Order: sequence, then structure tokens, then C-alpha cells
Amino acid sequence: MKRYEKSDRSELAYLFQGIDDSMVIAYLQGYMGEVFIKTSDEINAAVLVSGEYSVWGGDSSSADADYLAEHFFDGISKESSIAIFAGNNPDWERVLLRHKENHPVPVPRFHIAQRDYDFDIEQLTQYQNALPAGFALQPFDETIYHAAMSEEWSKEFCETFDSEEDYLKRGFGFAAMHNGMFVSGASTMTVYDGGAEIQVATREDYKQKGLALSCAAAIVLECVSRGIRPHWDAANEISKKMAVKLGYEYTGEYITIHMRR
Repeated sequence: MKRYEKSDRSELAYLFQGIDDSMVIAYLQGYMGEVFIKTSDEINAAVLVSGEYSVWGGDSSSADADYLAEHFFDGISKESSIAIFAGNNPDWERVLLRHKENHPVPVPRFHIAQRDYDFDIEQLTQYQNALPAGFALQPFDETIYHAAMSEEWSKEFCETFDSEEDYLKRGFGFAAMHNGMFVSGASTMTVYDGGAEIQVATREDYKQKGLALSCAAAIVLECVSRGIRPHWDAANEISKKMAVKLGYEYTGEYITIHMRR
């Protein structure tokens, strides 16, 4: 398994057709992630790795697809990955589940329509301002970046960026602070020209206080003010319900494959 090194990433767009995901857009525009292939002679399948996710594209019946699944953890340093593939191509699911060495487990997620929304600004502002007493909303800065990267619950806010400098230049987010501690937030997990993927999380001992909703509303409002599309993808029922509350459209479940070394 080798890393795709050509500077013109758009040559790989055909492999990821039908995958409506911001990570693919960001990669093809040259911003984030890395793609792995079997050989550069004739590319029949590829896997895009970005943060904790892997996006599988191309001909799932090809030898390339089987090879990439078999050697996936040989080529990357991560201990686990959430595999995403085109919903109209269930053959990828069969390929990934076939490789038991990756301990594959099918896990449903909740698809949110990726389109331009006419958000209710007044309602979002109310959510943003509804933090409980004793909490404050603060934009991500250098200190919050390092706080996020130092904890497992919050690493996904910033880990797809190359560095602190890269995040502060191209990313943004909002943190809920309590007594000087970073306890909840919403951040741009992926960025590209015209859009961003939103990541929302709360420290375990601060959940069910409405913190995530305030942070999420703040970042959606910021995206609207910047004229970019805030993508949302829901990993669980809580995230799905929050998205609908913010004004997104839920379109149904889809399957991902969780894999580990």
C-alpha cells in the first residue's frame, strides 16, 4: 500500500463519485487527508484517510480493493478507523467485513442532507446565548487548541490539521468554558473552499447541560456569516436530534465499518 503523491489530486475524483462527504472535497482541493493506493500503474480503488475516518472508493470488486483492505493497517499509524463508502455500493461493506484481521464491525450513522440551508438566525442566536450560569462561550485560540489536542474526547476538533498554525489559519471553533476549563465545543474538523465539517463534543462529566447546542449554534452562525456551508454528519441519536433542532434535514441511516488494528 503506497501513498498517492501526485499534486493534481483531482485525477482521483472518479474513484469517489457518489460519496457526499466533505473529507473528499477537502482532499481533492488539496487541503487535508492522504490517499493510499495499491499501485500507480492503474488505479482501480483507493482509500482516503483523514483523522479517524477512512473513505473507500473505486471498484470494490477489484484486486486493488481487496489488497487495500488486507493491508490497511500496514500503511497507516492509526490504531482504528471508521470506514465510509458510497451508500449505493454495498459491495464495499462486504469487502471490509471479509477481512477479519481488521476486527470489522458494522455501525449505523445518521445521514444529514448536505445542501445549502436557510437557517433561522434568531433561533440559533437564542441557542447560542442559552449557556447555563457559570459558563462562557469563547472562540478557539492557541490555548484551546492545545487543550483540545491533549484530551481524547476533544482531539477530533483539530487533529486533521497539520499543526497549530494550520488550524488557527484555516479552522475555527467555539468552546464552552467553566472555571477556566475547556469542557465542550464545536469546531471545524474539515475545511475546504466554501464549506466545513462541524465536529461537536462535550467532556463526559459535563454532558446534558445544553453546552454542545450553544457551541454548535455559534459555529453554524459563524459559517453563515462567512458565507460557507456547515456540513453535519451524525454518529448517534443525540447528534441527529441536535442537527434537526438546529435546522438540518435528516435523510436516514447508513452503514459504516469500524475497524481496529
